Amino acid sequence: MNYLKNDTITALSTAAGKSAIAVIRLSGENAFEIINNIFQTKSLTDKQVKYGYIIDEPEKIDEVICTFFKAPHTYTGEDLVEISVHGNPIIIDKVLTLLYKAGARPAEGGEFTYRAFLNGKKDLAEAEAVCNLITSKTAASAKAALNNISGVFSSKVKTIKDNITNLIAFMEVNLDHPEEDIMFLSREEKLARLDSYIQDIRNLLSSYKTSKILQNGVKVAIIGKPNAGKSSLLNAILGRNRAIVTELAGTTTDTIEETIDCKGIPLTIIDTAGIRDHTDNSIELIGQERTKEAIHKADILLWIFDSSSKLDKNDIKIASFLKKSEIHIPIIAVLNKSDLPVNLSLTEETNWDIFSETIKISAKTENGISNLLDKIAEAAGASETQNDYLMINSRHYTLLKSALDALTKTREVLKTGNADEIACFEATKAQDSLNEILGINVKQDILDTIFSNFCIGK
Repeated sequence: MNYLKNDTITALSTAAGKSAIAVIRLSGENAFEIINNIFQTKSLTDKQVKYGYIIDEPEKIDEVICTFFKAPHTYTGEDLVEISVHGNPIIIDKVLTLLYKAGARPAEGGEFTYRAFLNGKKDLAEAEAVCNLITSKTAASAKAALNNISGVFSSKVKTIKDNITNLIAFMEVNLDHPEEDIMFLSREEKLARLDSYIQDIRNLLSSYKTSKILQNGVKVAIIGKPNAGKSSLLNAILGRNRAIVTELAGTTTDTIEETIDCKGIPLTIIDTAGIRDHTDNSIELIGQERTKEAIHKADILLWIFDSSSKLDKNDIKIASFLKKSEIHIPIIAVLNKSDLPVNLSLTEETNWDIFSETIKISAKTENGISNLLDKIAEAAGASETQNDYLMINSRHYTLLKSALDALTKTREVLKTGNADEIACFEATKAQDSLNEILGINVKQDILDTIFSNFCIGK
């Protein structure tokens, strides 16, 4: 990150497109001086908000509102100006060009949030969550990201870190002043405290699986033989006609993907080509190969059956493929066409013990669709405590795991003997890992990697 303390940076912080208004942000110690070079006040509404024109002498470029924020009470911790301009790309380009001529430079991706981190407005975990919030696909993932921005995750990490620091202090007192009349902790008290801190970290680690689901979503592939109702099921889930549905077998010759919000989880539903025992259609064969690829990439499978028909060799072929491929993900048997007389029986004689659930539905009447979505969400890992979700990314997970391992070793050392010196060393390693989560003593290349994922203007 090419961060220079004296630079004043600017960027468009909202997409122009068809928006009536766009906002240009200007941050840095020369922000007020630069804007005053190109801004002419028409009237003063209050001390912070000014209404007037952007000027390229003697021409007026745009009628704008400038909002002034004085450091350190700003997002970046620096003097900051937000310029509300009309959303015409030509006007935006002219205003940005004037700002560059006056001494500003374009912001790099994530540089506003990077400066907020460097100026102590956000710790690193809070800063990372800004990017998560921007890319959130559901209300639950946005809530989880906002929890992190608000410091919920950081607060938990800081509490554990402070507790470890306190414990280290007690152990160091034992080492430095063994004969002094100072309050010491017994070995049992140290172990009890360590047990508590270890459990606190395990609680945070348990959020990682849900965090990955909220961030990355879950892929759900609909599979089955031709005309079982795969495309009808996709349309029923979406509530609109996305896939073509006919009575002809083999209508779907490629995969179709759509993403929905299911209990807060981004679900990518994949409609696939039907798998059957034999076909002479080369396009359909390609579609079946793509179906098999989708199966291997999916997190959950919905195997749809026509419950009005008996099992046939096509069903046997699919079962054989799944078993041979050693698929180890939840497979839900979806018995479609429940509005018709039932002729299907998934009995024990078929030796199909691969289903995690069996759900009856009618894609035509949409009966059972809500229940099916509940089962999908359950298989995906949705919970009822969405307000408690946190965004634990892979960096956090690795560092939390390192802290857990160090504390576990600390406990082992103390349990086997009164070895406070070695215990202090291990506990300090745990402390260092937690500090790195918060951005304390973190390496520059890690910072560069984190903020390189941000978009311009954030």
